[in-house]
Amino acid sequence: MNVAWIIALTATAGSLSSAAGAGSTAAPAALSCAVATPTARPLVFEPEVGLTPRHVQARGHLELTGCTSPDGTATYLRSGWGSVRATAQASCTSARQVRGSAVITWFGVNGRPVGTSRLRVRADRLVAQRPADTLLTGTVAAGRLAKERVSGGISPATALLGCATRGMATLPGSGRIVFG
Repeated sequence: MNVAWIIALTATAGSLSSAAGAGSTAAPAALSCAVATPTARPLVFEPEVGLTPRHVQARGHLELTGCTSPDGTATYLRSGWGSVRATAQASCTSARQVRGSAVITWFGVNGRPVGTSRLRVRADRLVAQRPADTLLTGTVAAGRLAKERVSGGISPATALLGCATRGMATLPGSGRIVFG
C-alpha cells in the first residue's frame, strides 16, 4: 500500500511542477497539435513496463489533430499520422536512455498528404512521473519542420497504480505535442 501512495504522490507532483512553468515567455511554437493513440491501438511495450526499471521496446501509432501554427510558419499542416519505435530503461514512473525514431505523414486543409517529418526520439535524462512523454521528445531530423525541437505529453487513460501492481503492456492515451 505504501508503494501505491508514493507512486500517486510522484505523479501528482509531476503535474504540479509542469503547471508551475506555464507562465514562461518562450517564443511561439511552429506547430502545436492534439495527440492520441488511435482507438483500439494503444502504444505497446515489450516486455511490459513494471514497478522496477528494465530495458523495454515501445512501438505504436499516433494521431495528430487540430494542429495550429502559433508563429505562422506551418499553417498548411492541419493533422498527421505518426509511427514511433523506441527503446528505453523504463518503469511505471520513470524512463531514461530513450532512443528511437518516428515518422509523421502530414495532411493539409483538404485532407491530402503534404509531406513527412522524420523524428529522432531521444531523452537522456531521467524523466519521472509520465515516462511515455519521452516518446514525444526529440528533434525533427528531416522533412517538414526540420531541425525543430519536439516535446509533448501523453496522459494515460489507465491509472498509474494498475501499472505498479499488474504491469503495463499497452498504453492508450492522449495529450499534446509541440514542434519548436
